[in-house]
Amino acid sequence: MPSDARPSVRPDDAEDPSLRSRPVVAALLAAEALLLAATATYCFVGVSGGFLNARFGLGLGAFLLLFALGLGVAARSILAKGRFGLGFGITWQLFQALIGASLLRGALYWQGALALLLAVALFVLLTRLVRSTPMPGGRD
Repeated sequence: MPSDARPSVRPDDAEDPSLRSRPVVAALLAAEALLLAATATYCFVGVSGGFLNARFGLGLGAFLLLFALGLGVAARSILAKGRFGLGFGITWQLFQALIGASLLRGALYWQGALALLLAVALFVLLTRLVRSTPMPGGRD
């Protein structure tokens, strides 16, 4: 007769195993947001200096700022134990991994390696937070 070694439902007073990893994940997401904002600034400077086509540079800069804002909100959501940060963060890491692979194919090795390293590390950390994040509207 098999015995049930552990209860199927986690007690409400169980310690959150992700207490130390939440600030790390939020900081890494915020760092990605800052890198996107810096790249957007570079696009705007490139347009004003004549290095980039105005239409392309402004569009790319606005696109990057929009995603930087999303990453900032996701970082805040992770700290507040919200679900938005997990979904947006995981989706963004998949997108970033594709961009990193494209950078490697384009001979931008250190940029591609940095993008892939951040994407894989954050993907793993974010998926570990899923279980400890409460579902909306009640119990897990």
